[in-house]
Amino acid sequence: MASPGVVSSTVTTSSPSTGSEGACEPQLAAVAAAAVTAERKRKRKESNRLSAQRSRARKQRQVDDLTAQVTALRARNGAVAAAAHDAARRCAAVQAENALLRARTLELGERLQSLTDLIQCMDAAAYNFNPSPFAGVVHQQPPLLDANMYNYY
Repeated sequence: MASPGVVSSTVTTSSPSTGSEGACEPQLAAVAAAAVTAERKRKRKESNRLSAQRSRARKQRQVDDLTAQVTALRARNGAVAAAAHDAARRCAAVQAENALLRARTLELGERLQSLTDLIQCMDAAAYNFNPSPFAGVVHQQPPLLDANMYNYY
């Protein structure tokens, strides 16, 4: 069945007895050429339609692929942001702990210095104290406290 607007390639010829066969040949050639041209045009339109359809499908696949990439990258970005937030939180906690440990180190250093001073005072007092009834005999008493007794390093 021929499409509307398309010339059929079948041509009927008149019988040879009519005698106008010589005049019909150019007309038949023109009709045949028009039919070939119309067929080529139809095939070209069909080819263009299919090509456009493939092109649209390819572009749709590209859009779908890019949409999937966007979704994956957004998820990855969220995970990285959460990890960065967690790392910042842990960093702040470590910095706070370091500040506390530095303050404690200073406090313990001052306490150690105070105890060392106290020990030195007590040792000095113990060397100067003479409980012996013997005059001139000096007894050396071991120090009451020794800084090495405490393991502060």
